[in-house]
Amino acid sequence: MRTALRASISTAFLAGALLAPIAGTAYAATTPQAAAATVPARYAGTPVLIDTGVVAVLRNAAEGPEVWIRAASDSWKPGDDYMARVLATLDVKHLKASVNGLELELVGKDSARPSLSVVKGGTTKSYPLPQAPTAPADCVSQTKQVGLGAGLQADLTMSPKGPKVVMHDADPADTWTRTLTRTDPKGSEGHFSRINNPSGAKPVFEWKTQGGKNVPSGFATFPALPKGCTPEYPVTEETPAPKPEPSTSKPVTATNVSTQTTGQTTVVPQGSVAAGAEIASEDTDNSITVAAGAGLLAVFAALGATVLRRRRSHS
Repeated sequence: MRTALRASISTAFLAGALLAPIAGTAYAATTPQAAAATVPARYAGTPVLIDTGVVAVLRNAAEGPEVWIRAASDSWKPGDDYMARVLATLDVKHLKASVNGLELELVGKDSARPSLSVVKGGTTKSYPLPQAPTAPADCVSQTKQVGLGAGLQADLTMSPKGPKVVMHDADPADTWTRTLTRTDPKGSEGHFSRINNPSGAKPVFEWKTQGGKNVPSGFATFPALPKGCTPEYPVTEETPAPKPEPSTSKPVTATNVSTQTTGQTTVVPQGSVAAGAEIASEDTDNSITVAAGAGLLAVFAALGATVLRRRRSHS
């Protein structure tokens, strides 16, 4: 299939999505060919030949009554592959269609056994659909369909086994699918898709439809469990990552500079000391400061007496 959520939802995925319409057009233009022998459950059904080169695939599963009208080879017979080009689709929202001179109608959509009516040249034939299941299998919820963009869709369900996502192409002719479950909640490395909080009470499906780390994700909640159903696993919520603790260190200010300079060998001289004297930090107690001051006064006094004697001698 188009390798793309696909193969990501990354740049490679986006390229695949852009090429998909071209590939689909080329496929439709060719003579119908037999597809893979294994038919995905989403498109499997009871195939019947309703006209030369036209097969109706009759379904009546959890999604409701459906009929896929597909092109086939002129020599098609029961047992042959039928996953070729789609000509029309009938369901509860699309009850009628016209294909190759055939007038098609889904009859009795609300009954337990709907049927496909085929009218050709004034002659009507009826093809009953399979019997509808009496109850949802495994207590499965109603299917929630979500458009993912880039030609992809996702079917979201909830059951006692947990949340489930089936991603597939919107074009029934493309058989690519990818399934996420509670025990396998993440897509492959090439697909940005995952079930957040898969074992929690409110799981959420997250996806991206194109590449780039700054592209926002899409989110969708899952439908509720049917009444009377309970999870068969312990409901545990994902624990959010702990937030970093705020820093307890105090900023350095003018009032605590002295406590921050322990270990310095010198300090910047100020005032009269700036003329050239340097005082080691370990010598900055009061007694040393007084002694240094007295020494300086003695030096200045001696200099003053020398200058005074020279002036007297000159006079």
